[in-house]
Amino acid sequence: MLRSGPIGDDDIQAFIDGRLVPDRQREVEAFLAAEPALRHRVEQQRADTEALRAAAQSRSAEPIPPSLRLSEVRRRRSALYIGRYQQWAAGLCLFAVGGLLGALLFRQEPAPVAARPPMADAVVAFRAFAGRSVDMVEFPATQAAAMRQMVSQHLRHDIVVPDLSAIGLAFRGGRLLASDEGPGGMFVYADPVGEPIAIYVKTLTNSRKAELGSRQDGAITAYFWFTGELGYAVLGPSKSPLAKRAAEQLAATGGKRTGL
Repeated sequence: MLRSGPIGDDDIQAFIDGRLVPDRQREVEAFLAAEPALRHRVEQQRADTEALRAAAQSRSAEPIPPSLRLSEVRRRRSALYIGRYQQWAAGLCLFAVGGLLGALLFRQEPAPVAARPPMADAVVAFRAFAGRSVDMVEFPATQAAAMRQMVSQHLRHDIVVPDLSAIGLAFRGGRLLASDEGPGGMFVYADPVGEPIAIYVKTLTNSRKAELGSRQDGAITAYFWFTGELGYAVLGPSKSPLAKRAAEQLAATGGKRTGL
């Protein structure tokens, strides 16, 4: 059967909630049958949803506690109103005193807020995931095609998973992320000695373009550039020459090379 359209996050959620029409239901079931890891997560979410529904429908047989009876609620409300009037009167007094003191003090300009380094969220994501083998990736390398589809839908752009085997980087997998500006994703590679190298991509709140730049954050170096609606970063250990080489190649092609 031909699909009526690509399977997206909305279809997966509607499948979990049981809101799909029969034809679309069969398409999603076929898609999940080909993706065991994703199917397992969906089944867990569906079980959690059903458990929450069952818990919400259950009613307690215990009597209403005294603190929730109407007479007690009215009594507390009356006491609350009286307390608020007293607080308002005290607040007015403090406001008047504060205004007088403020007029006597010298006006001081606030200290300027330090600008956040570019692609700081990419460095945070690299530290959080790329160095931990347990949860480094959400999609393993064997699911590169499915991962590309999910990341592209997540960012609403056609995202290519670069093949960097020619420079000695082996693809390990990737994951969906939420950046400080919008949806994001990260692809993780390993160099010949096992050190992680990651490509980070995110949507930009404000469209901008910038040539390849870099900055060091501790033992990590981030190479970054912007192509309009997307921002890219290649991250790796500062001692590794492959991160810089990968960044130069990808930035020269707008973030895209031959895909996996």
